[in-house]
Amino acid sequence: MKKLYTALITPFTITNDIDYPALDKIILRLLDEKVEGFVVCGTTGESSTCSENEKLALLEHVIELCDHRAEIYFGIGSSNTCDSMRLLKLSEALDFEGYLIVPPYYNQPTQFGLYEHFSTLATETKKKIMLYNVPARCGVSLSAATVIKLANDFENIVALKQASRDLEMVKEILNATQDFIVLSGNDDYLLEGITSGMSGVVSVIAHFAALQMHAFFEGLEEGRDVSELDIFFKKLAHLCFLESNPIVIKYLLSQKNECENVLRLPMTAIGYEARVVLDQNYDKLFMES
Repeated sequence: MKKLYTALITPFTITNDIDYPALDKIILRLLDEKVEGFVVCGTTGESSTCSENEKLALLEHVIELCDHRAEIYFGIGSSNTCDSMRLLKLSEALDFEGYLIVPPYYNQPTQFGLYEHFSTLATETKKKIMLYNVPARCGVSLSAATVIKLANDFENIVALKQASRDLEMVKEILNATQDFIVLSGNDDYLLEGITSGMSGVVSVIAHFAALQMHAFFEGLEEGRDVSELDIFFKKLAHLCFLESNPIVIKYLLSQKNECENVLRLPMTAIGYEARVVLDQNYDKLFMES
């Protein structure tokens, strides 16, 4: 069966503190819906606006709440290797699966610099590492050759979250590695990714569509037609990315009374035009699914 991970939001109170009761409500529901793993402090979790202490506290809280019922990956990406290393060192002793690490953003390192960044971090941990290729956010893309070299040089570099539509890159990586998996980072491109050899998804829309994703994976395994679910994911992803993630996700979860519609600056709550589109289409979309 393919793997389903959720890229967790970080709920905030109206005073901009982390809302742990809201987080618990969301996680416990997703565990009931058989989500197999969580990414804590990724893009969806607004990690760039959380302090180091908040990130560590979030990680510890999720570890305790999940109690080994789901795998946990901790986002330690930053714009420099030193900050990522510090967060790795501070969290290494905790009981969780591994790290999700994006390329250093903004400064656009070379492929050699990217290799050195990831290899430096991999050398200092025994935990698993999931590389995260997200060129639209980072301004630089991991090449297939860099991923292959990292996967073959380090046993603990075990996966790639591919938030890019370069499926030839996926095939090239899988053909040149062993026991290395690629997970989709694009909810609207899931069928294409799985067809190209991906082993599952790190999903944003799983906050609302975990049950449908399980049905999708089961249908693929059994050889059934999953085209309607594929269309559903594409439509839902389009809605959920009308504005920068996680603006829409937080609005929709607030409509379900699972969290406040609060983001930290420079992220702001959803705008009027996007909200109108969501309100007109969201319920209808789920009725059709």
